[in-house]
Amino acid sequence: MRKRGQTAVFIIVAVVIVVLGILIYLLYPKISTVFGMDAEPNSFMKTCVEPTVKEGVELLSKQGGCLNPEGYVLHNGNMVKYLCYISSYYVPCYVQQPMIRAHFEQELEQMIQNKADECAGDLKEYYEDRGYDVSGGTNAEASVSVVPNRINIVVNIPMTLTKDTTQRFEDFKFSIPSKLYSLLMTALSIIDFESTYGDSETTLYMQYYPDLKIRKTKLIDGSTVYTVGDVNSEESFTFASRSLAWPPGYGFGG
Repeated sequence: MRKRGQTAVFIIVAVVIVVLGILIYLLYPKISTVFGMDAEPNSFMKTCVEPTVKEGVELLSKQGGCLNPEGYVLHNGNMVKYLCYISSYYVPCYVQQPMIRAHFEQELEQMIQNKADECAGDLKEYYEDRGYDVSGGTNAEASVSVVPNRINIVVNIPMTLTKDTTQRFEDFKFSIPSKLYSLLMTALSIIDFESTYGDSETTLYMQYYPDLKIRKTKLIDGSTVYTVGDVNSEESFTFASRSLAWPPGYGFGG
């Protein structure tokens, strides 16, 4: 009886394997198309857009989060945006950009928009060359979100690909590891101190956050240039402030 039972089990298993094999054989083209297309467009878009994102982050981080800053101090060849400023002496500054993170995101979106359009055209051409019927794939819209430990990128391009099966895509998403969020939040805190007290004690930040490095440079006109950096990632964010400035010769502005 035991042998008969084992034989029956083996027969059932064999039948299941054969049936699965037939199904995989019949459905493989559709399965491979679906799974291949789910992964490949996102990978294509990430490879195409990511270098421009990194270039944009690097430039904006040197200029206080602005592509074409108005109200800046020239420092080490860079136009460093005043995030807090007052032209008068003896009084604290007024915050010039209270929404540092949101403004950075908007500036970066504008910087990568043209590249997103270009990559959308390249993606459409890529699939057409492979025999796909492609509809849509124009009017890309890029959005950026700076969050803890990463920068999220979404490129919205409604696109339908047809070849054996039809697949529709809309949002192409990818992330870049980054400590930018914490740097921007630190900058915002420093600006709050500058506007309230006319200065900030940067050593306290570094005592509480060992991965943080802050360089504070006083200029002769009473301006202060801050560079907030992450020790591990080597990322940095530079901005300027002019607050509670003293005329040259008083011992406080030099």
